[in-house]
Amino acid sequence: MSNKLGIFLAGGAVGAVAALLCAPRTGQEARTMVAEKVNEAWGQAQNISADAGVNAQQVYQSAAARGQEVVSTVQAKGQEVAGQAAARVQEVASNLKPSFTQDNDELRDKIEAARQRIASQVAKNAEEAGQATEEAVEAVVEAVEPVAEEAAETPDQAKEPKAE
Repeated sequence: MSNKLGIFLAGGAVGAVAALLCAPRTGQEARTMVAEKVNEAWGQAQNISADAGVNAQQVYQSAAARGQEVVSTVQAKGQEVAGQAAARVQEVASNLKPSFTQDNDELRDKIEAARQRIASQVAKNAEEAGQATEEAVEAVVEAVEPVAEEAAETPDQAKEPKAE
């Protein structure tokens, strides 16, 4: 953004010098015209700077909102999968009819252990997905914050008069 602004201002300066050299005007008229053009360019630069700040804030807010949506979706999906797994384990457990009491107890212990392993794996997967999403959101935030800060500082710098 600042590179485009610099090129724009350099082009304006070159055009102003060429106009001064080629124009059949008096010095006062030329100075008045140059002052008007500089003020016009300065106003455009301020508008561009303000727009960049607003755009950076919108990108940041959009990225943060999308990150929260993804986290919520992953958590909901993880809970749904855990519920389905638990229901499936219960279904399988209820359908088993062991012939011996000892086999029945051992089977129940194994089912409970499997249920716990499944639930812990689902929770782990949901947590990893949530962390990955948070890291992605943080990366976007880190990428956008310098642009937003620069855009926020640019209008303040534009208001300061330059020494001639």
